[in-house]
Amino acid sequence: MTEQQISTRRAASPATEDAAKPSHARNLVRAFALLDLLSEAVDGRTLAELATAASLPEATVHRLLTVLQDLRVARTGEGGRWRVGRHLLELGASYLDSVEIRSEARDLMRRLTDDTGETCALGVLDEDRVVYIEKIDSPHPVRMHSRIGRSNPAVTSSLGRAILAFSPEWVVEQAIAAGLPRRTDRTITSAPELLAELARCRQSGYSVDDAENEPGIRAAGAPVLDYRGRPVAALSVAGPEQRVPTSRLDELGRATREAAHELSLRLGYSPHRTGQLL
Repeated sequence: MTEQQISTRRAASPATEDAAKPSHARNLVRAFALLDLLSEAVDGRTLAELATAASLPEATVHRLLTVLQDLRVARTGEGGRWRVGRHLLELGASYLDSVEIRSEARDLMRRLTDDTGETCALGVLDEDRVVYIEKIDSPHPVRMHSRIGRSNPAVTSSLGRAILAFSPEWVVEQAIAAGLPRRTDRTITSAPELLAELARCRQSGYSVDDAENEPGIRAAGAPVLDYRGRPVAALSVAGPEQRVPTSRLDELGRATREAAHELSLRLGYSPHRTGQLL
């Protein structure tokens, strides 16, 4: 993600809404915007970089960072570069531990990776994006690299498409309204084409990503349904196109669909009760 994109997506909105908020609320929004910017930068950011990206004076940014440092959610190190603090990891771990689906999915994900030799991921929908909450890496040295907590547009990823295909119409409309970014030269950027792809996913029970979300990476995904038959997550298998030619996507899709179906059953899903078949 570029500095301009981050600034537009993360920081510009709080700045434009500042006038409508009391000072303490403005500071809270600004502080979280800074944490968002730090979370996107593995190597950290300088005070000047943060001020530019957040469209805030350096003095304001420094004051907010000092408070965040006292709370152990931000830290400064060599070269004056700021990074997220370890307390965020503690808070994130507490949240993830409360998500029961992760513990139910791990053995299925390991089996899927063992059977396919590729990276398996578990993701949930967050508005128009899909967030990775668990993953099992491929044993191969060359593999898809992802990290827990990372997010991608739902419309371009196999995880997101698998969830959207089985979601209510308004959820799909919301995702499309957020934009259809061209992530690679193969990305679907037309709403009618995306809707047709989601229809194919509903029919087959799995989605495909033909190097549309990341260059050189192909993936297949399948929805995880709860006891009401609603998609609460998705599983995916992804790998480099050298090992995952288009001819292998159906194989990976079927394997992912079977694992997602078993996970759905563990969450109380019943096709006879919900009337929805996977």
